[in-house]
Amino acid sequence: MSSWKIRHEARKANRGLDLGPNPSLHALQSWIEAKCGRPIIVMELATLRGDDLCGWWVLYEGINVVVHALVRSTWHLQQIILHEFAHLILGHQFTATSLELMHLPGFPEPPLMTLGRSSYVDDAEATAEYLADLLTARIARHTPDATGDPAGFDQVFG
Repeated sequence: MSSWKIRHEARKANRGLDLGPNPSLHALQSWIEAKCGRPIIVMELATLRGDDLCGWWVLYEGINVVVHALVRSTWHLQQIILHEFAHLILGHQFTATSLELMHLPGFPEPPLMTLGRSSYVDDAEATAEYLADLLTARIARHTPDATGDPAGFDQVFG
């Protein structure tokens, strides 16, 4: 897929999201939960180092789980979550390969499916990352105090 098609697909998905007048991570999560018909749990997994795999999506009977590594900032956490949400918005859970089904702490059985990837540079990853960036910008425009960025990028690049 060309970079134009990646951007076009991500922009189209972003325009199709009805997040109300004040888009937020919570509003997006609610929209996905309504669309998928199951709740989403976001959980940290301390055994993930975050230097290779920062987050991923896991399907259990009746529930979506977004697992993430330990993060350094709320902005980093938001980007990981938005990236995984972007995969769900784009329907990648229906076309992706599955990683080995591993048992997560707190869940009695192995998952039904996990969203896997064969590369960091494939079209699905590029589209999800671009959509996550669009969603970050959309949420930031409607956040009264977006100064949670310790580097101050929001003040410089606003």
